Amino acid sequence: MSRDSTLLGGLAAILAFIALCTLPALSGLIKQLRTRAPKDNFYSDQDGKSTPEAVAAFSNRWPKAFIAFFAALGCATSITLSVLSTTSSEGRQGLSLQDWLTTASWLLLAVQTVCIIATNDSVQAYNVGLWTWLSSLLLLLLLLVQDTSLLGELLHRDNASFALRIVNLVAALGLTTASITVQRRPDVFVDGKIVDRMHTVSAYSRFTWSWCTGVLKQATAKKDLEVADLPRPDHKTRARDQSAQWKAYDFKGPLWKNVIWAFRWPLIIQWLLAIFRNVVSFAPYWVTLRILRALEARQPGEKLSVETWIMVFWLGLTVLADAWFSACLFWISWSDVCIPLRGLLSALIVEKAMRRKNVKQASKTDALKVSTNEDGTKKDSQDEEEESDADALKSQQGVVNLIGVDTKRVADFAAFQFFFPASATKLAFAIWFLVSLLGWIPLLSGLATWAVILPFNIYYTKVYSNAQDRLMKIRDQKLTLVNESLQGMRQIKFSALERQWEGRILAMRERELSAIWDVFRSDSMLFGSWVAIPVLLAATSLAVYAWINETLTPSVAFVSIGVFKSLELALSLIPELTTDLVDAKVSIFRIEAYLNGPEITQTITEGHDIAFENADIAWPVDEETDDADRFILRDVNLSFPAGELSVISGKTGSGKSLLLAAILGETDLLSGKIYAPKAPTRIERNDSQANAGNWLLPHSIAYVGQIPWIENASLKDNVLFGLPYDEKRYKDTVFACALTKDLDMFTDGDKTELGTNGINLSGGQKWRVTLARAIYSRAGILVFDDIFSAVDAHVGRHIFEKCLTGPLSKGRTRILVTHHVALCESKTRYIVELGDGTVQHNGLLSELDEDGTLQLIKSHEQSHADNIGDDEATAVNSEQASDVDVDAIQILENEDTDGGVIKKVPSKSARQFVEDETREQGAIKKHVYATYLRDSGGWSWWTLATLIFVSFEVITLGRSWWLRVWTGDTAEAHVHGLEEYDHIYATSLQHSTIHAASTPFRTTQARSLNYYLAVYIAISLGTVALGVMRFFFLFLMSLKASRHMFRNMTHTVLRTPLRWLDTVPVGRILNRFTADFNIIDSRIAIDLTLTLNSALSVIGICIASMFVSPLIIVLATILLLICTRIALRYLDAARPSKRLESTTKL
Repeated sequence: MSRDSTLLGGLAAILAFIALCTLPALSGLIKQLRTRAPKDNFYSDQDGKSTPEAVAAFSNRWPKAFIAFFAALGCATSITLSVLSTTSSEGRQGLSLQDWLTTASWLLLAVQTVCIIATNDSVQAYNVGLWTWLSSLLLLLLLLVQDTSLLGELLHRDNASFALRIVNLVAALGLTTASITVQRRPDVFVDGKIVDRMHTVSAYSRFTWSWCTGVLKQATAKKDLEVADLPRPDHKTRARDQSAQWKAYDFKGPLWKNVIWAFRWPLIIQWLLAIFRNVVSFAPYWVTLRILRALEARQPGEKLSVETWIMVFWLGLTVLADAWFSACLFWISWSDVCIPLRGLLSALIVEKAMRRKNVKQASKTDALKVSTNEDGTKKDSQDEEEESDADALKSQQGVVNLIGVDTKRVADFAAFQFFFPASATKLAFAIWFLVSLLGWIPLLSGLATWAVILPFNIYYTKVYSNAQDRLMKIRDQKLTLVNESLQGMRQIKFSALERQWEGRILAMRERELSAIWDVFRSDSMLFGSWVAIPVLLAATSLAVYAWINETLTPSVAFVSIGVFKSLELALSLIPELTTDLVDAKVSIFRIEAYLNGPEITQTITEGHDIAFENADIAWPVDEETDDADRFILRDVNLSFPAGELSVISGKTGSGKSLLLAAILGETDLLSGKIYAPKAPTRIERNDSQANAGNWLLPHSIAYVGQIPWIENASLKDNVLFGLPYDEKRYKDTVFACALTKDLDMFTDGDKTELGTNGINLSGGQKWRVTLARAIYSRAGILVFDDIFSAVDAHVGRHIFEKCLTGPLSKGRTRILVTHHVALCESKTRYIVELGDGTVQHNGLLSELDEDGTLQLIKSHEQSHADNIGDDEATAVNSEQASDVDVDAIQILENEDTDGGVIKKVPSKSARQFVEDETREQGAIKKHVYATYLRDSGGWSWWTLATLIFVSFEVITLGRSWWLRVWTGDTAEAHVHGLEEYDHIYATSLQHSTIHAASTPFRTTQARSLNYYLAVYIAISLGTVALGVMRFFFLFLMSLKASRHMFRNMTHTVLRTPLRWLDTVPVGRILNRFTADFNIIDSRIAIDLTLTLNSALSVIGICIASMFVSPLIIVLATILLLICTRIALRYLDAARPSKRLESTTKL
């Protein structure tokens, strides 16, 4: 009667729950009927837009048909059973009411089915399908319980009812399965590429991860993956959408709090799923305890009861459920937290880099602070180690480290921080379970051992934190030094300073390795606490239990050991996760410091013309700096005439470039005002619709700086710079900038790839290509910084007459910095002369000519030219012979002003100067492993490491074997019943070592309790010692390998031919020195340790299982083959994906 009441209550509760689940389905259908929305042949959402082909290929016909079939079958059988149980006089009391409640539940499920079939919205049908799945799943579980209780009665009395109940059960199972096969939406696309199908496929495909099979198959077939082979991420993962969402929040306060709030829902789901998974993870231990106690109570020769076999079934089911929940948890951690967070932080850093001040050297005494050696290199003084983290972050290399290292550390910790609440809840459940199994006194004794170790854990966590902080600062300094050497490689090679620079870099590397060693030492102690805590906790608890009770039964020993082993993962991750927390804390504070750095402030006031009003301007700085330590251009009052040529002159260091930067809004405005027209936005420009009639944008600005910037693209692409191709304007620009002769000499004409920073061009060619970009642009305002400094005199005159004052510049405001006022005098309208930190002269050329000021300016210019050399030879610095000569200029001047005919290039593919980064394909080559094996110590070190790992696994199994001996001697009568079935527990809990792996130990006489305790404690202490030694030894080997590999790479890069350095971007080399070496330094040792430990654990389990039953080896072999196939398919895709990540990241 009690069981019937429980079933009635359960059915009533499920009926109420199904009714609640039906409400969303009905509301969606009612909304559709009210709006009379027809079936849409187009689909779009935040992820992307579908195509007509995708919509046509999309269909849910078969899933809906199966849902309808199983719902109808369930309703029919349930109604029949209800009628039969009501009219039958032999049925159990209360069964009729149970059946009618079941029928009501089926009718509500039928309503949900109608809603799924009738809705035109695929997403709505998918969501209702999930409600139907949950409803039918609960009904299925309760029907299982009900039918199990009726099994014996129905088999003997009513075969028809039994058959109907089986059919009803099958219908519930079919509906449960079919309801999660509804496809969510058609394929959607963004930028012409398909979006990842995780949110496209059915719930079944999504939560069994079969939706990515296409990519895996492609990777297996090609043995490689390209970026084009991968789908685009959804909107929650795309950095662009993440950044827009972040800006919409308009966060204030600490970055870590803002990150938590932005990712609050994935984090909440993480925590809830982690806690629920911990509840599920204890079910196998409870079931195992029931099985072992049943076996202990069984008399020799007695058969196993049905309940025991049911427990065996539930053991397998709970283990599978635990594994599935664990997989879901890790998937959410990566897909919803780690990857989106890293993309977001990277996007924020890149955006900040675009908004930060372009800080120049503000201090007049900075140069005096750098001590040098005789060879001109900086000294490696101890002062460098004290360089502040904030200073390191100001460099471009600091930004590389932020994106390559810090964002990854923050994202990785965010992915696994759920282990904190998970470990706490697991500890709480374990204490409750162990108290019921062992009692309070043994458990408190074990926890006291943990309390003794805890202070050491806390101490080494602080040591680790300090070492990690110092390590990151040194890495920033190392990267700055490496980048400095790469940028100055020509000077290093010409001066034969490779050895000195190699010494400097390796000295900095030794400081980095010293910090890494400090990290490893503290990390080894933390790992030691991981190994020691669960081992000593189990040893102490079992010893006290055995001492109090004077015996130790198999059920208590093996189940408690299993619980302690589960605690091992929870407790072991605490120190490791604590170190990750410290790493993430350091990194997120570094990122926050960078994001909170000063940005370019709005210094420009909108005006019709470019003008200065009582302005004091200076180069931007990051912090408060005394005016005495800054160069300031004071009391600037200027007004540049629109549509005319204006010239700015002055001696070197007078502030000419500073004045141009102020026009661009790239300086600090200390007082006064700067006026300039407001540039149009990208949408207002509408460049794709530009033509000769609307080409010029009067308020747009183009700038040619002191250092010409060349894009790694063809010459034509550098000139067009994303604008539409206008053939006449392009030809005129090439002619005006004296590039026609160069195009004739280039093998591929204007398709010639210019290389990184224009490495294929001479100095003058770089200037003229940069000038051509500005002239071709749509800008109505052109700002030039001394464009004559790197071209010959005759080329300079051509550029002045055909470019600066030719038809292409007509009507455009031109502001030119130059030392050649005489050259520009004839076409100049406005002149400015700077000197002594202010404007010495300025005004219209005609006015300055009348009062004699123009002659004074020209005399200053002549004096400056005399100081720097002969004007004829150096007025415009001579260029390479490849530049335009006098005869070429004469030919060009005789041509029509439309530019004549540019030499046609034969139709062929232009040669690629900078090669794309190549990647290995397929499995990692043997020589890679051989190199790492050699650099990490060779065969002798690896043999010793293998012995340590094997010894640890042997002693771990020996600890379990000794428990088997102990319990076998003290409970021999009961062990006899365990001989055949003790492998059930051992082979089911994958995260536990086999504790019942050997055959029962027979003794002729019982030994003393102290004997067993002493041996068990000694084995446990040996386990701790070997466990710590594993990590420490591999850390040491990893450090050796890292030192050798970095030294070899540095030696090779410093001595590689310059041509190779010209064809390989510096950023690509820096990636190898930063992110890749960060993995070699910090991750390989830990990953190798865990991999070797897991591999040996599997081998140990298989060997131990052979002593239990040879049949286990057969099953284990089948499972290993299945897992190997899955692993190989995963590796086929994982290897190229990691290689793509390495070669495409910033």
